[in-house]
Amino acid sequence: MPPRLVSVIFLILIFALSPLAANDEAMSLITKGGGSIAPGGLAPGLIELTSETAFPALKDASGAILAAGGISATPTGESRVIAIAHDGFLKSPEILSQSSAREFLLNAIRWCGRSDEPEVALHPDLTALGAALEEAGFRVEYVAPTDVSRGSVKSVYVTVAQRGFEEEAVAAVLERCQQGAGLVVAATPWPFGGDHPNFADFPANRLGAAAGLCFKSEGTVSGREPFAVTHTDSTAVLVNLRTLLEGPLPQATSERAEAAASLSAGAGLRGAALDEFLAGLLALNRKLGPIIPTSEKPLIPGADPLVDAVVNLETSLNLSLPAGKMYAIPAATDYPGEVPDKAAKIDRSLTIDGTWKGWLSGRGAAAWAAKEMRPTGLYAAPGEVITVTAPAEIAGQGFEVVIGAYNGGLENRDKWERYPRLQRAVEINDAVTRISSGLGGLVAIRVPRVAAFGPLAFQLSGGVAAPVYVAGKTDLAKWRSEIRRYPAPWAELVSDRIILALPSRFIRDLDNPDEVMQAWNEIIGKSAELCGGVDRNLYRAERIVFERQTSAGYMHSSYPVAAPQDGSVVQAVDARSLRTEGNWGFFHEYGHNHQHDLWALPGTGETTCNLWSVYLFEEWVGKPREEGHDAIRPLDRRQRMNAYFDGGRDFEKDWSMWVALESYLQVQEAFGWDPFKAVFAEYNTLPESEWPKTQQEKNDQWVIRLSKACGKNLAPFWRAWNVPLSGSVEEALKDLSVWEDHPVKKWTE
Repeated sequence: MPPRLVSVIFLILIFALSPLAANDEAMSLITKGGGSIAPGGLAPGLIELTSETAFPALKDASGAILAAGGISATPTGESRVIAIAHDGFLKSPEILSQSSAREFLLNAIRWCGRSDEPEVALHPDLTALGAALEEAGFRVEYVAPTDVSRGSVKSVYVTVAQRGFEEEAVAAVLERCQQGAGLVVAATPWPFGGDHPNFADFPANRLGAAAGLCFKSEGTVSGREPFAVTHTDSTAVLVNLRTLLEGPLPQATSERAEAAASLSAGAGLRGAALDEFLAGLLALNRKLGPIIPTSEKPLIPGADPLVDAVVNLETSLNLSLPAGKMYAIPAATDYPGEVPDKAAKIDRSLTIDGTWKGWLSGRGAAAWAAKEMRPTGLYAAPGEVITVTAPAEIAGQGFEVVIGAYNGGLENRDKWERYPRLQRAVEINDAVTRISSGLGGLVAIRVPRVAAFGPLAFQLSGGVAAPVYVAGKTDLAKWRSEIRRYPAPWAELVSDRIILALPSRFIRDLDNPDEVMQAWNEIIGKSAELCGGVDRNLYRAERIVFERQTSAGYMHSSYPVAAPQDGSVVQAVDARSLRTEGNWGFFHEYGHNHQHDLWALPGTGETTCNLWSVYLFEEWVGKPREEGHDAIRPLDRRQRMNAYFDGGRDFEKDWSMWVALESYLQVQEAFGWDPFKAVFAEYNTLPESEWPKTQQEKNDQWVIRLSKACGKNLAPFWRAWNVPLSGSVEEALKDLSVWEDHPVKKWTE
């Protein structure tokens, strides 16, 4: 039989199947070329499936979806849509030069056009793709989006839809899709979140919504590894899974790796096949252990391919399946924590602040533009559905329901003391939103950037009560007698400046939460004081999550700051210890949250944040700086300085964390903290037209501004440290007297 006739018959069979079976066959058709696609310099965004019949077409190694398909109902039948989360898949020479990528696109167009050689209309900008299609024998014409509805598109339209794709174009394409035409739409969603506070208005989302395809406003695929183009053979996946369950598990690493590979396609299953796969995956988890990584017995990625496969599949499915589909993952009983069997599921009505405040713009380490988390006082038991009824006016505006306090992944860690991803988020696009997580976690409402709704009333059901103390609002007697005993394994302590999320065991005996939150309010306020007297009342409440294993370092900055569950969490809820002992790590991370790239000298990312540690120890705790950290004891400082200068002042090689800090401390010790506060305040309000654009400009502006604040020409001092400065610095400072007796003068004579 001729190959073309075979393809046509294959397509006809697909049309005759049920929607779920047809999607299974569609995935096979779209990915039948196999191979892999190297992303090169592209950073694709993410796509969420919002209908049972939508299906993933391309995923990254973690299971995140970057291309997907779906079917929307039309008056005469259906329209087929493929969505791809980067416009480069249709335009980039790096992508189009790869045979696997071209075959993937050809198959996607064939499926959308219901033909082995459909008549394809392309957006006029897609000439490179057009050449590839013509080479493959496709009939191609170029049609502007606004002309699509005028009969010029016979079977499928291929377009990019992001900036510049106007309302008239969206309406024209949707009209033609309603007439039965297929659509391949690509867009890179994450750069445009700020342009569309209601991300449902993003042009590509307008085009994909009816087919159950939603471009996410945040997030990108993980890493730069090639994307495997593989199809899901549901029968083979289920047969392989049954074999593992019914017989002895393979012992050789190579055999376990082969078995793991046979399971990987299971994440793409739908319908009854998915239900069977989930039941078998849970049984396999239990047969392997069950798999419960802990601090004492962490999971070592790569040590057992079969264990890796189960954990990665459970993680991927947990982040993508509709509410109620994912089972309670066995590890959840250990972490995030077990929910007592008798814990009652409750309903809760609450009002949250629907106005986003954010943080000082440009503070990248602080995730200054992140969506803000509002506690609900509920905890989602593993696998249990939380139902959220939201005000109608926020549907589609970027609000989210979130399960899990922390989103830091462990993919770059060499051992896992917990599951690699804990947090699940679902956008609020309708009056009622349902969400579940196989791991469970604290439930929060996330408020998007630029939201300004004021108080918002929510109703939630299906969760268990979590201990939450809101400073100034929660009745202290009720806290002591009842609230701190609520059954959820996680709790939150809340003030208008900070929220602490931590395992409940650390607050069961906490009698004085107001004192704890007052201490933290003072820490946050004092930190803002050094940053030019910032009024913290104008900005978000910060967050700290006390996590079994953070995604980076011992602690890390951001929103939230993440800290370990060791002595630091004990001190965090001990107001007296915070005030008398201080904590360099906490102060350091909030220093990061105040740093600004505009005033950063080279290599000082881990340096200037320590100005906040020193400041808080001296100005809030009342301890001298040398008691804050061993590295700044006088002898250590002197030895480090001598080694740098005697070693030739190699700025590129030796200007490191503590060496660089010495220069800042020397200026502060000579002129006090006020010049730093004044300069930081300048940068906080600096018009964009005056921003330094290059590293050299940053160096120069820092020295000029700090010199003027100190009333002395500091250029010779910074040059002595070998900080690269241009000749214009001296000209700008010619009216100031030189700081003659600076501490490193002897090395310049």
